[in-house]
Amino acid sequence: MSEAKSWERPTMAEADTSQVAVESFAVSCGAAASERADERSSARPVKDVVVTVRMTADDAVDLAFVQTELGAASGPDAVREVIRLVAALQRDESHQSAKAQRPAAVVDEVLLTEVRDAVREVTTSYNERTRELHFIGHNWNQITKVANATGKVDTDAIRGVERALVDIRMQMAADAERDAKLMAVLPFQS
Repeated sequence: MSEAKSWERPTMAEADTSQVAVESFAVSCGAAASERADERSSARPVKDVVVTVRMTADDAVDLAFVQTELGAASGPDAVREVIRLVAALQRDESHQSAKAQRPAAVVDEVLLTEVRDAVREVTTSYNERTRELHFIGHNWNQITKVANATGKVDTDAIRGVERALVDIRMQMAADAERDAKLMAVLPFQS
């Protein structure tokens, strides 16, 4: 390996001897790695060995399945969990997966029903407002067509649109009050 590249990991062509591979591993796990480890928080174990894996698309699908089944947050977490599981099985030890270690979520059925019903009510209300605004836009379009064609404006039509807009404003105020009540029910709102 050239002197300029002595700090890098060798390529496959350069790693043709076991000595080069051992030196490369020693460099990657040596002083630089221990310095980084000292800087990291001591709350978690230091992960200072890097393993790169290439896999087929089918293997990636299997990894995603294993990740989901084990409750791992990421692919690397799933790989670490599988390694711990296999090692425990080989040692005839018991193993509890990360998914089993997490506390189960407690579902409040009453709260869930209240939130579901409130969301349905909000959705229905906003859909109605959208429909009404669509019709008002259509009415304005018709008024402008008649005004452009005849040169006259129907004041009764304009007042009708104005009344509809006042009604929508009042309904939106009522929706805002309802939404405030909904937000008070949700436990994750501050």
